[in-house]
Amino acid sequence: MIEQFETTGFICAEEKTSYGKYEAIKPYFYDDKRKIALYNGDALNLLKRVPDKYIDLIFADPPYFGNQSGLVIKRNDGHADSFDTQKAQWAYSKSLNYQFEFHYSWLKEAQRILKEGATIWVTGTYHSIGVINVVLQDLGFKILNDIILHKRNAPPNFKGSCFRAVTETMLWAKKNTKGRTKFNYKVMKELNGGIQMKNIWEYWAEKNPFRHPATKQTIVLEYVILAGSNECDLILDPFAGSGTTGYVAQGLNRKCIMIEIDSNYCQLIKDRIEGKYGEFRRKTKTKREVQKPASQVC
Repeated sequence: MIEQFETTGFICAEEKTSYGKYEAIKPYFYDDKRKIALYNGDALNLLKRVPDKYIDLIFADPPYFGNQSGLVIKRNDGHADSFDTQKAQWAYSKSLNYQFEFHYSWLKEAQRILKEGATIWVTGTYHSIGVINVVLQDLGFKILNDIILHKRNAPPNFKGSCFRAVTETMLWAKKNTKGRTKFNYKVMKELNGGIQMKNIWEYWAEKNPFRHPATKQTIVLEYVILAGSNECDLILDPFAGSGTTGYVAQGLNRKCIMIEIDSNYCQLIKDRIEGKYGEFRRKTKTKREVQKPASQVC
């Protein structure tokens, strides 16, 4: 129960960790059965509380810093009259120096808390992914792949001023060059019909029954979690958003820590984990694994 941890330290999804110089923090939400912990706060601060070499996989969808504050674009695509590009304050454009400092701060902590051989998956648009790539290499991560996320039903370019953007890039990296990479190659090959999976993941975006400006599709998180973790592993998402990482993690019998700075989104995440918007239904299919019950209790 949450109460037993309130005065002793930080919940890492399944146990307590005592930190003498830090005040104890209470999770916004904690599901003891599913082992899902959600914290409302700044990832740059909260990541410092996680023990060294403790996390089995990190998925992160950090701010892109690509939106111009207050810009409203007139549309000529036959749909709505206008489109507000400023979806949230965390998406405001920032200087290049700010972006490097921001990504260096959280990625350095991410590297510290990953286990040997464990991997991190970071998504971004053309606004941000180049900076993230440089920072990863500068910190000594080993980049394993760039994965192209192709949204087949992406919206058009509303002004008709450039090409239609239908992709994002996801960088997959190991914390360093040491040890064997944690990668379920055979599982991913089976998910792809017995053929080696490519680094282009195509999917159709589904409409959500809730409002959030940057929700990641569950199919993407299924691929990430199945590729880089095993049942009962501990996953961390420092920029949880709408909580897709935790939603999928609990459905695949993984433990998960999520951090989200916006309390409104924290409520959305809690609602999703508790099933308000429907129970998790696995989309990936294999002959052996689809919809199989968990093989062990975490």
